[in-house]
Amino acid sequence: MANPKMNQSNQTDQEQRGAIKKKLLFRTIVPMISGLVLTAILISLISASAMKNLQNENIKNSSLNVSYQISEYFTKYMEITKQLAANQEVIDLCEIVKPGQKITEAEKYEAVMATLKNMHKTDEVNVTAIWVADFDSSQFAEDIGYVSELGKWNITERSWYKEMIASGGTVVSEPYVNSSDGNLISSIVTPIYGASGNLVGIAALDLSLKAVTDMMSGHSLGKTGFFFLMTRAGMIMYAPDTGKVQTTFQNLDIASDVKSAFSNGKYGDYTYRYDGHKNYGYMSQVGSNGWVVLSGMPSLEYNSDFYKVLGSIVLLFACIIAVLCVIISKIAVGIVRPVHELHEVAERLARGELDVKIDIVSNDEIGAVAVAIDKTVVRLKDYIKYIDEIAKVLDEIAKGNLCFTLEQDYAGDFNKIKQALLHIADTLTGTIKGIRASAEQVNGGAEQISQAAQALAEGATNQAAAVDELLATVGDISGHVRQNADYSRGAVENANEVKQKIEMSNQEMHQLVEAMEEINSCSDAIRAIIANIEQIADQTSLLSLNASIEAARAGEMGKGFAVVAGEVGNLSRESASAVQKSTELIENSVNAVKRGMELVGKAAGRLVESVDGVVGLAGMMDELSAAAQNEMNSLSEVEKGIEQIAGVVTDNSAMAQESAASSEQLSAQATTLNGMIDLFQIEP
Repeated sequence: MANPKMNQSNQTDQEQRGAIKKKLLFRTIVPMISGLVLTAILISLISASAMKNLQNENIKNSSLNVSYQISEYFTKYMEITKQLAANQEVIDLCEIVKPGQKITEAEKYEAVMATLKNMHKTDEVNVTAIWVADFDSSQFAEDIGYVSELGKWNITERSWYKEMIASGGTVVSEPYVNSSDGNLISSIVTPIYGASGNLVGIAALDLSLKAVTDMMSGHSLGKTGFFFLMTRAGMIMYAPDTGKVQTTFQNLDIASDVKSAFSNGKYGDYTYRYDGHKNYGYMSQVGSNGWVVLSGMPSLEYNSDFYKVLGSIVLLFACIIAVLCVIISKIAVGIVRPVHELHEVAERLARGELDVKIDIVSNDEIGAVAVAIDKTVVRLKDYIKYIDEIAKVLDEIAKGNLCFTLEQDYAGDFNKIKQALLHIADTLTGTIKGIRASAEQVNGGAEQISQAAQALAEGATNQAAAVDELLATVGDISGHVRQNADYSRGAVENANEVKQKIEMSNQEMHQLVEAMEEINSCSDAIRAIIANIEQIADQTSLLSLNASIEAARAGEMGKGFAVVAGEVGNLSRESASAVQKSTELIENSVNAVKRGMELVGKAAGRLVESVDGVVGLAGMMDELSAAAQNEMNSLSEVEKGIEQIAGVVTDNSAMAQESAASSEQLSAQATTLNGMIDLFQIEP
């Protein structure tokens, strides 16, 4: 029956041998694979960048080629209208026709029509009509003979008029449906300027756009690429989906950045989504007519070449990795076999079987390891005696016996073990003696600390009670000082109010003095008026006397005038009497005003003195209030300090109690330590 332990050992050896092989494979192949993968990624990135540039250049060139071809198509017909606008007969016709005059009645009408017909014959396939419009008469005439009704066709109302005026040259109108055949056409319009430089008419032709769509359908972009052709207003003239033709570009299910680029005229490369698919394309302008070509290539075709290169790289590197795995696996087997034999020898040594033999012949590092192990086996047989004695000594140390002797002769590095064991014995003996002495000292010191801590705790408790009483006393003093500060502040406010009222009274006294001075001035003016009235009364009296004399000379004729003269004389005397009374009253008023001014001046002086006194009193009250506030702040600081002292005293009391408890624990630990040290034997 097989030994289970041997089977398990063989199984373990196989697992370890397999682990070494796996490590060799892992530590060699993984870095190689990592390097190959990084190389593949680098090659892929370089290839992707190069292919992307090639594809972008291809898309750009295709878009520009389409734009150039369409631009050339429009340019040819734009040159026709420019030649027509520069024709002198056409210019003369537009200058001759006046407002209200039919263009058919103009002198050079027939010659111009002949020119239009000849130009039309050069291209009757794409050109549907060539026509000339007169600005003044608001009418146009086509080469096919149609003439618009006089005054019914206004150039300024045309959709292309503002653009033509802004550019000052030829423009291409937005497409519209031709009423004759139902096809889309555009008008190519060129302004006609007279000799004075003003606009006199329009030279134009109607161009079929079928050739444009045929051009677009003749171009291709790869296998699945496509083109859009839009007018400057956003009408789609050509699209991969014919259902999108003649719709608005802004209504397409296309990325917003492409729509914004079209509106803002920002042309170039774009990556965008159309109908839910990612595309790579290029936007370009068609010449000067404002039309735009947008190309697009689906992402799958755009990256198809890159995907092919990437697949080739992956396949090549996979083959390389497979070959490397086979080669490294064979190398690993050659390395693992002698290692396995060394492993078996080591296992026997680990089990204590020193009678082993190594039959590995190799000139590499594994052979050197085999020789070293063989020497180790020989030496191990001599070390067994050392190990037995060391084990015996360590067992005695574990029992607490530090008094031992070493009998074996320890050679080589084992001599260090001998010296170390002897040093351990000496060190432990000295340490145990020192610990025993320290434990006795710690025990005595712990008792002293416990007594001191208890006394300190009692003193701290008494201090805390005294500090609490002091804190209560300071609180009462602080409350009284705070109440005094409040009283001082109220007194300052009352003094300030009295000061303000006295100042207001002083201002009112000054105003009263000014009013009396004005009354005195008015009295002087009244005196002057009364003096004038006295002069008038004297003159009136003299006039009455002269009138009486003249009435006496007149006799009977002057009696009525004499009565009037008498009345005037009476009025003059009454006026003189009233003036005299008024003068006496005014003099009395002036004297009273002067006495009032003297009294008011004295009262004003006393008010000024009162104001100065109140101001001084208010200042003193302010200083008293400030001093009370400072005292209150100082007491608050003292109160905070006492509170802090009380907290410190309380903390000290608690710490003293904790110290007492710790001292008791320390004394108990010292007793326990002495008991443990007694187990060691340090003297023979």
